[in-house]
Amino acid sequence: MNTMFFTGNGDSGKSVMGKKSIPKSDSLFVLLGTLDELNSWIGFCSTCDAGTSKFNIEVEKILLRLQETLFIAQAEIGAIGFGIRLTDGQVKNPTIAIAEHHIREMEKIIFDIDAVVPPIKHFVLPGGTMCAASLDIARVVARKAERIAVKFSKKKKLSPEFLQYLNRLSSVLFALARYVNFISGKNERNPNYK
Repeated sequence: MNTMFFTGNGDSGKSVMGKKSIPKSDSLFVLLGTLDELNSWIGFCSTCDAGTSKFNIEVEKILLRLQETLFIAQAEIGAIGFGIRLTDGQVKNPTIAIAEHHIREMEKIIFDIDAVVPPIKHFVLPGGTMCAASLDIARVVARKAERIAVKFSKKKKLSPEFLQYLNRLSSVLFALARYVNFISGKNERNPNYK
């Protein structure tokens, strides 16, 4: 079997799906590309080793789940952008749409971590362990994706669940970074504003 890693169809600077052709500079691809960038960062974070197998299994499982839901998010945006399977501006197929249960799942992770790590009393400087620093970068990319999605939603209607999902996603990544530092015995550093 011969596998091609390119088709050449996008060489003109446009992407085609069905009868619809959209320039690659369109805000649709800015959002899709940022979600892809975020998914790659989360994949990188999943390679972290914090020294105990129990820790790695917990965090890796959470990160894999986040990657899976990001693929659902990308499918939803792609369907909306190309006008595929839509009813009243929303994706008709619920398997390719972010739903309330995705948000609740992330909130549970945040609550579980909050029960373990010390309460936040000050802003936290990004960093600590390599793993936590990587999660901080993923968090920043999640915030960027959220800003781009809000802008995109002025052009194409996005569900409230989708926007809430992106907001919770950055919160989960922040909580995971704190958890990684805590379980690794790394004290958080706070800005001193000097």
